[in-house]
Amino acid sequence: MENLSWLLVVGGILLVVACGVSGSLALLYRGRQMRLQERQYAIRTPYLQHIAGGIGAAMGLAIGGVVLYYLSLNQQANLIEWIGRFSYVLVAAASGDHLLVLVTTTLNLLREEAAWKNKRGPAKNTLGRRRLEAYGKMERQHEHYLDLKSRDEAVVDELIGILGNALLAARRNLVRLPFYGYLGTVCGILLMAEELSKINEATETFKVLSSMARGLVLAFQTTLIALLAYLPLRKAADYLMQRVGALEDDWSRLREERGDMSA
Repeated sequence: MENLSWLLVVGGILLVVACGVSGSLALLYRGRQMRLQERQYAIRTPYLQHIAGGIGAAMGLAIGGVVLYYLSLNQQANLIEWIGRFSYVLVAAASGDHLLVLVTTTLNLLREEAAWKNKRGPAKNTLGRRRLEAYGKMERQHEHYLDLKSRDEAVVDELIGILGNALLAARRNLVRLPFYGYLGTVCGILLMAEELSKINEATETFKVLSSMARGLVLAFQTTLIALLAYLPLRKAADYLMQRVGALEDDWSRLREERGDMSA
């Protein structure tokens, strides 16, 4: 029995470690896709691989911990209960992906804000430098202000989209997080309904009520976890969108200032 218990402990540790490694690899692949997109514009997020690997590992360890916890309970659980528990996995995986997008956007945004405020002008390998170079080129090619303005707005939209598009997609996809929690809620309510149907005169009522309580805990707990993950991520995404909008205004103001000087 002692050997068996040690085997179970080692197996549980290996399960959690395997989940951590899998999560790290998944977000490393996501980070690689981000890196390829950045290369098109000659920019680079510092420590992107380390950030993606760290967030992925934390995400995987959380998932492995949840799985190990429920396996250690040694409870008889039907398919509906396991589907409800799977909502924790969905919430953790989605939160890790959104967190990676928010962290990388924050780093890129801080770099661009600092570069734009630099008295010597934006440094190389920044979107701010590309913004200045593109405007200078268009200014030499187009005499009419309206033509210059329309083309310049397209350039600003393209460059700001590098920061904003991933953030907009993350903010849009964040809406799914509460629904992952609702999956556990529905499964918990179904479990309660199943136990209610078992109550009759010959049934052990307290045993049935105990099983109902398990479904009730699953129903509320999954929703709570999903909302706790959703709210801070959504607030952070909204704040970053405001910062991106402010940077876009700064880039657009360059055209107005140059236009006033030429007039």
